[in-house]
Amino acid sequence: MRASAEPPLRLTGRGRVVLIVLVMLVSCLVLSVARVTSSAAPTGDDRPARVHVVRSGETLWGIARGLAPDGDTRVAVARLAGLNRLETTDLVPGQTLRLP
Repeated sequence: MRASAEPPLRLTGRGRVVLIVLVMLVSCLVLSVARVTSSAAPTGDDRPARVHVVRSGETLWGIARGLAPDGDTRVAVARLAGLNRLETTDLVPGQTLRLP
């Protein structure tokens, strides 16, 4: 008695497209969950975040110079701007800046 051999699985063109779309959706979902999880993960630094409230007449350059008096002020300005996601160096009195 001969066992019936089933033919190998064959995908149509539409089936391939559906499979590729499903794989891409699952990949996007996994990457987005990983991104959210990594951004919400604690850094291990239990110190409260240091902040500075901008006063009238203060500049980003002056604040950076105060943070790193012996270092390169340009590096401190870039670090402050990046940490606070500043698109410009203009500051507004009352604005809160996170400090490194």
